[in-house]
Order: sequence, then C-alpha cells, then structure tokens
Amino acid sequence: MRAVPNAGITGRVELSYEFQRRNTIKRYRAGLVKKDDVCDAEFLLVAASDFHGHPAGYDCPICDSPRLRHVQWIYGDGLKHASGSARTPEEIARFEAQGTVFTTHLVEVCQDCHWNHLLKATTPTPEEAS
Repeated sequence: MRAVPNAGITGRVELSYEFQRRNTIKRYRAGLVKKDDVCDAEFLLVAASDFHGHPAGYDCPICDSPRLRHVQWIYGDGLKHASGSARTPEEIARFEAQGTVFTTHLVEVCQDCHWNHLLKATTPTPEEAS
C-alpha cells in the first residue's frame, strides 16, 4: 500500500468477520472452546480500547459485561510509524483526507473478561489519478 498525494477517498473494500465471530461464540457456548482461548486480549489491546475505543452499545457475548468497546487499529506502509496502532475516528479521517491507503481493523474488546474479536477490515480506495 502507498500514499497517494492529494487524493480523495472514493470507496471502500470491507471484509466482515461476523460469521467467524458468531461461530466462535456458538462453539464457546457449546463447550467446544475454552474461555481462556476466546478471552485472550493482550494488555495493549485492552488499554487501547479504553483510550481510543467507544462503547459497543451491547453487552459482551461471553460475560455479559456492559464494558464491551470497539477500537480501530490501522495498518499500511504509507502510515509509517502510525501503522499497527489504535486511532480515533478523527485521526483515521485525517489519514483518509491525505489520500493514504491503509486498512482499518474494527475490533470488539471486553474490558472485564478480555474477549476480543475482529469485526471487520476496511480499506479505502483512492480516486483514480487523471
């Protein structure tokens, strides 16, 4: 991926991980997956959900905690040192406005039991250069 100077964002490619999420929850509830295997968020992810995340608007599917949050992580060569970090929607919009091509991962994280799952990956597509 590369930065495209002064390019606007015209579309997005989005991959949903909802099917995998539902399947993981179903397998956990059926006793096929241990809690330790689904509640394995690292410290950095939980901390990022506190500082950069926002409430999911629904309870954790594992422990029913209302402290379930959504956090966005960005990845891309054009981001340089910012790649692989959690960012606010405002920061992400700034990168998009610069025409930087990158992927945003939306992750749900429970601050209590440490459940975490990738919900979707979105890559903005820059406008074609004339």
